[in-house]
Amino acid sequence: MALAIPTVGGASAAYAAPKTSVDQNFASSKKTSSLPRLGDKGQAVRALQQALTAQGIAVSGGVDGVFGQGTLTAVKTFQSSMGLIASGEVNSTTAFLLGLAPSPTLPKRGQRGALITTLQQALTRASITVRGGVDGIFGAGTTAAVTTFQTNRGLTATGIVDITTAIALGIVDGSATTTTTTATTTTTTTAAGTTTAPTTPSQFPVVGDFSDAVKTLQKALIASGITVRGGADGRFGRATTAAVTTFQLNMRIAATGIVDQLTAQLLGLSPAPVLPKMGDTGDAVKALQNALLTAGMTVKGGADGRFGAATKNSITEFQKAQGLQSTGILDLRSAIYVGFVAGLTTPATNSTTTTTTNTTTTTTSPTATTTAPSASATVPTVFPVLGPCWFADTWQAPRSGGRRHEGVDIIAKSGTPLYAVANGTITRIFLDRPGSLGGNAVRLTAADGTYFHYAHLSAFADGAGLGATVVAGQVIGYVGSTGSSSTPHLHFEYHPGGGAAVNPFPVIKPLDACKNTTPATTPTA
Repeated sequence: MALAIPTVGGASAAYAAPKTSVDQNFASSKKTSSLPRLGDKGQAVRALQQALTAQGIAVSGGVDGVFGQGTLTAVKTFQSSMGLIASGEVNSTTAFLLGLAPSPTLPKRGQRGALITTLQQALTRASITVRGGVDGIFGAGTTAAVTTFQTNRGLTATGIVDITTAIALGIVDGSATTTTTTATTTTTTTAAGTTTAPTTPSQFPVVGDFSDAVKTLQKALIASGITVRGGADGRFGRATTAAVTTFQLNMRIAATGIVDQLTAQLLGLSPAPVLPKMGDTGDAVKALQNALLTAGMTVKGGADGRFGAATKNSITEFQKAQGLQSTGILDLRSAIYVGFVAGLTTPATNSTTTTTTNTTTTTTSPTATTTAPSASATVPTVFPVLGPCWFADTWQAPRSGGRRHEGVDIIAKSGTPLYAVANGTITRIFLDRPGSLGGNAVRLTAADGTYFHYAHLSAFADGAGLGATVVAGQVIGYVGSTGSSSTPHLHFEYHPGGGAAVNPFPVIKPLDACKNTTPATTPTA
């Protein structure tokens, strides 16, 4: 099923669509030579940059037709948001999601053969029972298994393998557990120019396991400060999945609830990748220095490929800015935060200008704090919805897939205007797509980094595009029911200082204007 992602004018024409590799094997990791890569210049790169920009991803340097570090970072950001390995390589799946290439061949009901066998194997590895086994036939049993998988992952349960489901299963080019019918190993990109050794999907515990390995995982989670309901009992159930998700959110990596290579490395369950250290020289050090420079740090001497006192001091300053232990040593967490190791999904909390990732409403497992925002954080001064409307305190209410509600839902008629609750900048635009939880959404960021997330919009307001400066009371969008929503409403989140979500009910209840049905005079920025 084609993904409804807008394309930019003329973007797809710049590419020679792959004619064989995708059709021959939809799980192939074979590179598509017609797609741009690091170092390339020309119209193909320009089309890529335009497509990224259309998705709300900021490309450092703009649309200049040069595939440099800025474009590489933008591609990684987009890939991470889509659940792909953030390699920076424009593979066939990335190109399709950007509207630059045809869809990979996806399995359909009624088909037979190796393509279906690969799907069934992926479902089995995800602990989903396929009635009839791995028989290479996409019948009722496989449809039911796909539906179960989609339900467990919070996707739209259709039984149809769309691109979002294929990515979640790891069966398309560039997805986190890309597999084929003859090989079941995973290669995860971990750092600039390096990859970890291939690992089998069964290397780490999965849902349904009952073993000492699960107990070791649970102990590691507890040691990291994460609560595991039931303790280290060796059973990988909902409690452990929620704990893993919490840990991943805290680490700002993809919150899947699945113990992947990066999660295991951060928990100390798997050896971390080799990272540059004091005294090292070479391309890896240069890549680190470039990442520090991109993050706004000063590296005395520039990216010279030598890890000396200047690089150590820059790492120390970066760690201080991120609230990490300031050692000057590049540990794995620092490497992820600075972008040297791929996997970061949440932008740095000290940044007031962020790039856009096409994501979903943040209704994840119970991880966000319920404490009040600091006294210095920006608070709403305008109620976000024009009346008539209705809302209640639904903070941390259970949601499908073991998630928890991290906002407040304000019920109103579709098309009702939505107001900026404070002065700020539109730093992210999210577009509805198949499997999206939040649908059309917008992020409003105040000067101190505090941001407000609006989800399920039916449309965006004129003058409230990406990068626009808006003032409190300005219309920025309209109530809708896009994404995973059964009724028109606004899902509203509050992130003081750019950090974890806190309950927005206490700060918007005093502003309650649900009985006010008179449209305000819309101010201009």
